[in-house]
Amino acid sequence: MKWFKSLQVKYLLIVFLAMAIIPISIPIISLVVYVPATYIEGTTKNHPYTSYKELEEEWHKEATTLSEENENEVKTRLQELHNKYTDSQIFWVDKFGVTRDNFGYNGSLPQKWTSSYTVQFMKESIDSDPYTVVAFFNEDSTNGFMVIKVDRQLLDPPIQRLSNHYGTITLVVIALILVFFVILSWLFFRSIHKRLLRLSNAMQMKDNQNIPKSITITRDDEIGQLEESFNQMIHELKLSNQREQEQEILRKDLIANLSHDLRTPLTTIRAQLTHIKDEVKSKKGNEALEAINYKIDYVSTLIDNLLSYTLLSAKKYPYHPVKIELNRFVRKIVAQWYPLFEKQQVEIDLVTNPNFVEWNVDPLWLERILDNLLQNVIRHASEGKYVQIAIENHHTVTIQDKGKGYTSKSNNQGAGIGLTIVDLMIQEMQLEWSIEKNEIGTKVTITTNIK
Repeated sequence: MKWFKSLQVKYLLIVFLAMAIIPISIPIISLVVYVPATYIEGTTKNHPYTSYKELEEEWHKEATTLSEENENEVKTRLQELHNKYTDSQIFWVDKFGVTRDNFGYNGSLPQKWTSSYTVQFMKESIDSDPYTVVAFFNEDSTNGFMVIKVDRQLLDPPIQRLSNHYGTITLVVIALILVFFVILSWLFFRSIHKRLLRLSNAMQMKDNQNIPKSITITRDDEIGQLEESFNQMIHELKLSNQREQEQEILRKDLIANLSHDLRTPLTTIRAQLTHIKDEVKSKKGNEALEAINYKIDYVSTLIDNLLSYTLLSAKKYPYHPVKIELNRFVRKIVAQWYPLFEKQQVEIDLVTNPNFVEWNVDPLWLERILDNLLQNVIRHASEGKYVQIAIENHHTVTIQDKGKGYTSKSNNQGAGIGLTIVDLMIQEMQLEWSIEKNEIGTKVTITTNIK
């Protein structure tokens, strides 16, 4: 990333502009205000007034060319000058102090000028507004004089006229510059906010692998680096997820193949034990064969559980829910387990519900759940010599024993995969279950949310 593309540099540039905006704005204001105004004044000037000096020189020049002896000539020329300077006030007084012609004069003039009045008029005309120019005919103070008055505003240069409003213009321009700075800062941080919000939204939008989608890198700055790191993280997550899926497939295939390969020799061993049983006559020999046969059953059950767990995890275990009558279904399961419990001298207490109880489940799945739970009673709680299977109401089935519980040490502990299968199947069928353990025994409760 180049340094001038950094957000930090851009922010510092905005801060620097903010600090320098006032001193920089003064000459800018002068250029903005005076130069265009002067140019416009020069191109659109439609009056003959130029400056104080030029008006004074022209007026004295006209006085030297006129003679009060020729009254008509004076009157005619002053009329022409008034026509030229339309906003002016013009009059003339002869050498006897008599007011003669006036053109556009707004005030009142005495018919006869006295010395004191003349002096007073001269004093009031100095630096007054309107600007007053007095010129004696032929530049001789003994002769009469002619007077012109012009508003100073017409003679002031454009800059001078603008200076009256310079303070207001300065405040307005500074206010506009500050507004521009505020808008620039807002746009800068708004751009950052939008890009961060876009990145945040991208984290929430996930694909079918539950991984966020990659985003397009907009700029080569700090946020652009963050976007690039985000895309790199997404890429690594996808690779990791792909590796995990491949390893999971290999693991499941391995378990499935091992389950099949182990089941075949177990079946062969069981068949050979059947032939050997007829040859063994001693009591100890029969007991040994029975123990071997029990362990074969145990290993076979573990292999079935392992294969079932693999299929359930892969969502490949067949699931076909139907409506079943729960009382009849539970009685059938208990009848299948009755000989084994009787052999273990465990009392079975079956409590059915007098009403018709219907559940919408997969019969094979529910049978597998009950088989695993009853098998756990045999393995871990047979010393309690009691098990109760009860259909308490339309939504609840309980299995309660008086043993030490599944967490206690026993001679027949497994890997706990049977309960894991129970949990997976219950979740898939949208049921709920719980295990309560106390000093009396263990109680497993299965409930359905279907009303």
